[in-house]
Amino acid sequence: MQGFRPFFRGLARAALVAATALPVGAAHADDRDPPVVTPGRQDAPPGPSPAAPAPLPMSDSGRRAVRGCDVGESCDHLLAGLRAFEREAFPRRRGASPWGDGERITASRAPGARSPRRRPASPTELRPDLPWLAGLEMPDLPVHWDHRIIRFLEFYVEDPRGQQLMRAWLRAQGRYRDLIVRELRRAKLPEDLLYVAMIESSYDSRERSRVGASGLWQFMPGGGSIYGLRQDRWIDERNDPVRATRAVTAYFADLYQRFGDWDLAMAAFNAGYGAVLRGIAKYNTNDFWQLLEYENALPWESSVYVPKALACAIVGRNRKKLGFGDVEPLPPMSFDVVAVPKSVSLAVIARAAGVDADDVEALNPHIRRGRTPPGERDFQVRIPAGRADEFARRFPQLRGEWDSHDAYVVRHGERFEDIATVHGVSVRKLLELNGLDSERDVTGGMVLVVPRVSEAEKADNRTRARESLYAAGVPEGEPGGKLLVAVPDPTLVVKGRRRVFYRVVTGDSLYRIAQVFRVEVADLAAWNGLDPAAHIHPRMVLQVWIDPRLDTAAAGVALLDPERLAVVKAGSEEHIVAAEKLVGRERQVYTAERRESYEQIGRKYGLTARDLARINRKPFDTVLEPGETCIVYKVVDRSASDRAAEQARAARGGKRRK
Repeated sequence: MQGFRPFFRGLARAALVAATALPVGAAHADDRDPPVVTPGRQDAPPGPSPAAPAPLPMSDSGRRAVRGCDVGESCDHLLAGLRAFEREAFPRRRGASPWGDGERITASRAPGARSPRRRPASPTELRPDLPWLAGLEMPDLPVHWDHRIIRFLEFYVEDPRGQQLMRAWLRAQGRYRDLIVRELRRAKLPEDLLYVAMIESSYDSRERSRVGASGLWQFMPGGGSIYGLRQDRWIDERNDPVRATRAVTAYFADLYQRFGDWDLAMAAFNAGYGAVLRGIAKYNTNDFWQLLEYENALPWESSVYVPKALACAIVGRNRKKLGFGDVEPLPPMSFDVVAVPKSVSLAVIARAAGVDADDVEALNPHIRRGRTPPGERDFQVRIPAGRADEFARRFPQLRGEWDSHDAYVVRHGERFEDIATVHGVSVRKLLELNGLDSERDVTGGMVLVVPRVSEAEKADNRTRARESLYAAGVPEGEPGGKLLVAVPDPTLVVKGRRRVFYRVVTGDSLYRIAQVFRVEVADLAAWNGLDPAAHIHPRMVLQVWIDPRLDTAAAGVALLDPERLAVVKAGSEEHIVAAEKLVGRERQVYTAERRESYEQIGRKYGLTARDLARINRKPFDTVLEPGETCIVYKVVDRSASDRAAEQARAARGGKRRK
C-alpha cells in the first residue's frame, strides 16, 4: 500500500474530488445489495439477482502469507475467542473501543532513556493549552494519545490548510460512506477504518499513485491479485469501490489476525506486513508507539500514517465540536445493476438509461476503456438508481449501436493492420475502438472489439490482408510474390523438430516468442543470428524449430506459409542480388578507368559517397586508382520503390540524396 500523501498534494486532490464527484440518486436504506436487472435479452425478462455479494477469487496462499496461518483458522490462543466476547459484551465505558481502551501504562522513551513513563490517558495531559481536546468522542479504533495525533488534530482544526482539506474529505466521504461502513459491519471490523480510505485516496476511486497503487484503498497489483481483484486491460477492480471494499475487509481481517493490534495492522497496511515484522524482530517489541521511538524500526511514512488516520477518525466522530458540523456530504453512491449481452460502450448504456455518460462512468471506474470487455456475456454495469426500467425499454431499440461489433482474439505474430483490413476498418479507427494509443499495446492472446462484417466480406478482406503481408517490402513484379527471408544457415536441421517461420510484430520480444513456441531464448537467438540482449523489430522473420506435436493453430500463432518464402543465406550474393532486385536495383561491379573518388563514381548512379562507403565497407573519402573496383547499385526499375525513383532522379542530375 502507498498510504502516505504529503499535505499539499492531498489538499489539491481532495479539492478535485470535492469538485468532480458526482452525486447519483438516493442511498439504499438497508444493508442489501442493490437490485440487478438484465434488460436487452430476448430469452428472459428482467429480474432481480440474489442479495448475497459475489465471492472474490482470493488467493489462499497469498492470504496465508499476510495473516500468518491458513485461511479459516485462528492463529490466536484458544482464549482469544473468549477475550473477543468480553470486549464486545462488556465495553469498559461509553464510547470505548471494543478493540482496546488505550489507557495502559507502557514505556515510551527514546533510546538511552532510563525509565519508562506513563502514557497519557487524555490529550489534555499533553496539551492543556488546547481546551477543545477535552471531552472528545473516541472512534471504535483504539487511541493511545501521542503528540503526533494531536499535531494532526491541530492541523485539521486550526490550520486553514488543514480545515480546507478536511472539509473536502468529509464532503467526498458522503459518496462512499454507506458502502464502506456496510462492508466493515458485515466483516465485523471497526467502522472507523473508513478513515483509512480518506488518507489513502481522498475517496477518489480513480486515484492512482506513482508506484502503481490504485483505487479507494490503493491496492498494489500484487495485493489486488491476492484478494481476488481482476486486473487486465479492460477491467481494474482495484478501482471498483464495491469489489475493492469487499476485498479490503479481508485484508484488514488478515492483518489484525497476524498482529492482534490495530495500530500495527494499519502500519502494515501502509508499509507491508514484512516491514512491520522486521521492526518488531529488530527491537523485540510489539508496541507500535514504542517502535516509533527507535531508529529505522518503521518507515517514516508509517510513523505519520497511523496518527493521521486516527486523527481523521477523531474529527469524523466530533464534526460539530471541531467546527465541521456545517459540511454537507455528497449524496451516497446509489445505483441499479444491468447486464449487457456483449461489449457495449458506456456512452450507449448511458443513452439507453437516459442519463449522462459521465454518470455511468463515475459509477463504473473499474471499466478502463469506456466499454464493457469484449467476449463476455451478461457483463454487469451500474447505472443511476431508478433507471433500470428505462434501460430495459430503450436498450433493445439501440441495438444497431451496440450489436454491430464482435470480439476477436489476436494471434501471436498477427499484424494489427491485417486485423483492421479483415474487419474493414482503418488502423486508427480500430485503435480508437479499443482505447489503444498504439499498436505496440497489442499482444497475442488479447481480445479486441472489431466491427462485424459478413463472412463473404471477411474472406475477401482476409485474402487482401494475406497478399499485403507477403508483399510487405516486396514490389510488384517479384516472381511468385515470395517474401525474401535471410537466415544464417538455410540448410540447418534440428533433429526431432520442424521448422516454422514467424514474422515479428510491434511489441514482440525474444522472450515472449520463445514462450509461445516453448523453446529457449538462447536457441531462438542462435537459430537466427541474434543478440539475445538486443531488441527485435517488426518485419523481421524468425525461423523457429518447434516440437512437431505443438499445435500452433490451437496456441493462436500466426505463421508464414513456407511456400511463399524465398529463404536465402544472410549476406550471400544470392541474398544481396535478390534484395536489391526487390527495390528495383541491380548489383554491379564498377572498374575505375582513371583515378576516381567515391563521390565522383556515386554521382553517375545517383549514390552518395557515404552510400558507396556503406556498400563497400570502406571510408567515404576512398579514391580508386585505375583498374580498381567497387560495388555499385544501379537502378533498373525506378517504379519498384521510392528509393529507386529517388536514386534515378539524382543520377539524372536532380537533387542529391543526403
